[in-house]
Amino acid sequence: MAVSARRVVLAGGVPAVVTDAPGSSRPPVLYIHGMFGGAWMFESFARRLAACGWPGAAIDLRGHGDGRRVPDVGRVSVREYIDDAMVAARALGRPIVIGHSMGGLLAQKLAEADAVRAAVLVCAAPPRGISPMSLQLLVRQATHLPALLRSRPLVPTRADADALIFNRVPSAEHDALLARLVAESGRAGRQLALGAITVDARRVRCPVLSVTALDDRFLPPRIGRAIARKYGADLREYEGHGHFLIGEPGWERVADDVAAWLAAH
Repeated sequence: MAVSARRVVLAGGVPAVVTDAPGSSRPPVLYIHGMFGGAWMFESFARRLAACGWPGAAIDLRGHGDGRRVPDVGRVSVREYIDDAMVAARALGRPIVIGHSMGGLLAQKLAEADAVRAAVLVCAAPPRGISPMSLQLLVRQATHLPALLRSRPLVPTRADADALIFNRVPSAEHDALLARLVAESGRAGRQLALGAITVDARRVRCPVLSVTALDDRFLPPRIGRAIARKYGADLREYEGHGHFLIGEPGWERVADDVAAWLAAH
């Protein structure tokens, strides 16, 4: 089935790329990107789910893509990103949420607020109580310490992106992907690193799926497993995949598995 995609501004002012699923009565899917990203990261993934009957809307958080302009992206808090996600969820009328990386943590907050019907957490950043740190991430973060501590914009380097985000993407595609990354909030990065965002698992009552990649060097699979334990969630692990699970070779299998899980729940 041919799937159309169009840019809209949802009620509340959050911009999104909407993928339609004509004739489907299924609830929409809200897609939330992670650090340095934008709605574009879910372009192919959302089209495939729409072809399976799941309409969707991939948003741009403030300071990203077409998202709300901010005077200093370095000072944006995770709470402000959560606000954007909540506005979008309300505009869509209690959707399903699929969040990648930092977007996975925002998805957990939506589930805690009972703002969504189900949550799929893809290589998700963890809430307080689950450490996001690994030796490789600590080494990479050292050069960004001034930006993290002083709430300045975090600018991804080619070396960081190649090592942590796109390690399972063909090298010929790296330049184009790197060109689409944007500066991130040092304040938000610090909050994530310090585990400043809490989620009360007792308030998460919707079905939850935690998806991990066994070669994820940004948020290792132990994090996805711990998240699954926290919520009593289903767990899917993918061998031969890295952090950019939603866009690297083989993403189609992941999308199909998520569509099947949604249909079952």
